[in-house]
Amino acid sequence: MIRGVAPGAPDRPGADPASLARASSQWLRVGGMLVVFAIHAAEPFNPWDAWHIVGPERSKWFGEVVFLPAPWIMPLFMVLAGEAAWHALERRSWRAYVRERVMRIALPLVAGILVLVPPQVWLERRFRGEFHGSLLAFYPHLFDGIYPRGNLSWHHLWFLAFLFVFAIVTLPLFEWLRGPRGRPLLSRIGALCAAPGGLIWLLLPAIAFRVAIPLLLPWAPLAYDWSNRVLLLPAFVAGFVFGGEPRVRRAVDDHWRAALVCALVSSAALCSWAWPGNVLARLPPMRSWRGVVLWGAYACGAAAWIVALLGGARRHLARPSDALSRASELVYPFYVLHHGVIVAFAFTFVTSRAPLAAQFAVVAGGSLLATVALCAVVAASGTLRALFGLRPERRLPGAYEPAWRPRR
Repeated sequence: MIRGVAPGAPDRPGADPASLARASSQWLRVGGMLVVFAIHAAEPFNPWDAWHIVGPERSKWFGEVVFLPAPWIMPLFMVLAGEAAWHALERRSWRAYVRERVMRIALPLVAGILVLVPPQVWLERRFRGEFHGSLLAFYPHLFDGIYPRGNLSWHHLWFLAFLFVFAIVTLPLFEWLRGPRGRPLLSRIGALCAAPGGLIWLLLPAIAFRVAIPLLLPWAPLAYDWSNRVLLLPAFVAGFVFGGEPRVRRAVDDHWRAALVCALVSSAALCSWAWPGNVLARLPPMRSWRGVVLWGAYACGAAAWIVALLGGARRHLARPSDALSRASELVYPFYVLHHGVIVAFAFTFVTSRAPLAAQFAVVAGGSLLATVALCAVVAASGTLRALFGLRPERRLPGAYEPAWRPRR
């Protein structure tokens, strides 16, 4: 068995163990991005959410498409980001780490808020009859208040803001965990996860955190969309621990099948609960026993799905390739671009008289092709690569970067 790779991973002669482990994360990143795309493409037809552009005809099936991955999809990206943070700090100083986060996260965030989000707000205002002028005429009104009452918004780029803040505020903790005083704590966490019932130790922190926040901070805006954001910081830290402690990775490898069963059961229960009526109107009070049960199950499902996906990917998807490496790199600009493209297609097509399925096919298919084309444009331009948080293009296209680099 290759050390550091899940049991059963392909054993290729001369294969780099770090490349095999990285491939499973790349598969999750690409697959997760397609899930995010599907969620946003379904939003114009979701009856449970007042999205930016919504059609007159909607279906609860599209609501379930949005609701099903909601507990775990963004926490999964945070886990992957935390794992990447471990490897980043292994091969560069904390100053270089901060500098890179500014260039790769903060810069695209600011550029996106000023350039990519305003056309989306403009289309929404036009769709709702709140503004009738051109995009150029709309820009002077960009700073007229904060969205949704005003026009200045980050829309889907909120995730970049969270990621940047987490990367900075957790840096002292991460440096301590990597040092001689923090390593014993990582080891103890690994021992707990490797012990009998280790799956419980992997799930309990997320459940406890999710239930405790509304009980201790009843004023916090945690309902629905905010419910998964509560899990993002512990997910980021968990990803860092996952990247740095081998016994945690082995515990995930050992328990991912059991976690998958828990994940499927929790998702089936949540989707069954969501189906009747309007899910937002039936959310129980946060501090009631029903609220504790609901959000505890929500967090349990999120943690179980993450364990199942991490372990399953390490077991079955440790297959590196040049195409996968390139697709994984373009996930970042795809995320930044896709939301605005979907808003534009929805603005154009959701009021047509075509059947609902045809409207969705046009919005989803057209948006996917357009976003991929835009990503190709970004990848081909050195200036756009920097603006979208991509590293300079490699001299040898398709070549893998070294798994570990000297600390500088």
